Amino acid sequence: MPNLPARRVQAPPQPFDVTKRLSDELVQCTGVDGAGVAVFASASTRDLVYATDTDSEELDEIQFTLGEGPCLDAFRFQHSELHDDMASGEARNRWPIFSSQVLALGAASVYAYPLTIGGEPFGVLEMYGRSPVSLASTEDATCRLYAESIGHAVLAELDPAYALISGTDLKVFRRGNVHVASGMLAARLGVPVEEALVRLRSAAFSQHRRITAVALEIVRGERLDLDSSRHTGIRGDT
Repeated sequence: MPNLPARRVQAPPQPFDVTKRLSDELVQCTGVDGAGVAVFASASTRDLVYATDTDSEELDEIQFTLGEGPCLDAFRFQHSELHDDMASGEARNRWPIFSSQVLALGAASVYAYPLTIGGEPFGVLEMYGRSPVSLASTEDATCRLYAESIGHAVLAELDPAYALISGTDLKVFRRGNVHVASGMLAARLGVPVEEALVRLRSAAFSQHRRITAVALEIVRGERLDLDSSRHTGIRGDT
């Protein structure tokens, strides 16, 4: 019997390869310091596909927890949100809590562009700068071109095959546990899922913790309620 060559096991593609590459390129060719890409299931339900750095991830997490910020408004109103100074009166009036937390994080400017296909928004490209500097007209044009390219890339890469391996990449779809935890809380408390999500967000904010960390503890059964004083073993989050 002839010796057959061993079958080569092809490694699965990394999730959102093109989206990641385009996002990294955007940071390199503009004056922004970081970028993130989020996809929406509804105006209040979304997940972070990719973040170029931890501050971009944290900025998106703050908006997700608070339910306010340029990213959400760019999606809701289908237009870009360009804010070169988050300490300005306009930004503070529109998003008072978000603005203060963003400034504490060290981000001075925030920009968001809706991702659309056929005129319908499905996500947002969000960026930040550490200095209060406006995007130059050429940089704005570049961001819009990248938003269009990233939008097509995200849709092409939103395939069930990626969902199966997304758990290997901590920067992809972290918030699945948030929605699972909301469902568990809704059943446990006898309230609608929307109210359970509000309570989860409020608990994370009041405890100064990431909502993803609180949700993971609920899913794992490590905590039975949202009152930190009644839960043992709470750890600091990163």
